[in-house]
Amino acid sequence: MFEDWPQACARLKAAEHLALFLDFDGTLAPLEARPEDVWLDSGARRVLGRLARHRQVTLWIISGRRRADARRRVGVRGIHYAGLHGWERDGKTSLPRRVRRVLIDAKRQLATRLETLPGGWIEDKGLSFTFHYRGASNGTFRRARREVRKVSERFRPDLRVLPGKKVWEVLPAEVLGKGAAVLALVAQLPQPALAVYVGDDASDESAFRALPDGLTVRVGRGRSTQARFRLRNPDEVLEFLERVDAEIHQKCKSVKRES
Repeated sequence: MFEDWPQACARLKAAEHLALFLDFDGTLAPLEARPEDVWLDSGARRVLGRLARHRQVTLWIISGRRRADARRRVGVRGIHYAGLHGWERDGKTSLPRRVRRVLIDAKRQLATRLETLPGGWIEDKGLSFTFHYRGASNGTFRRARREVRKVSERFRPDLRVLPGKKVWEVLPAEVLGKGAAVLALVAQLPQPALAVYVGDDASDESAFRALPDGLTVRVGRGRSTQARFRLRNPDEVLEFLERVDAEIHQKCKSVKRES
């Protein structure tokens, strides 16, 4: 992306308000074998803190994690957090009792079918669950894929499956995804607002599609994407955020001198 920085920089300078949406796992912090081992480091925390203090910036962490978990792992004041792919935000979220029962039943059935497979495990998020297969064999992957498809078909339309990096997440149909979430959030901000979205996974593609006029950035190599720019890894994401912070700071200084 940095070869295209002048283009991005010009749009940042022209923006009256910046809506900055950041994924967490694989974007702000490197992926780990176990989700509980992923934390934001101090350097990224300092940059996010500076960005969150800018009056013309609204900063969101939008994650597949539960909102409280993402907030605990980032730990920066002034940031807004959206969990479960944007569905779980500041207000209370609830599911019909019937959907909760369906979710529990689906998790139990899948756990029974996959409990003997080596290298795979289920993460229970309460309002969703995720089957992880990072490090699993090809045989485990193929068997798990068949079983996940069977479960998704059996419980459709109440549940849906969202693929990710070495994971399948089973979600209530009420969770519409990050694209719907960012559109709703941008609509609440002072207009005109420039949306900047940075993410690394298949779940971020709906947000890229939803923001055709924004600065959308895919993190990682390979895979076709709807994003307009690319960064290679979380280290480059941090460099990008530092540049964004510097441009906004310089813009604010210029406005003060003019006034």
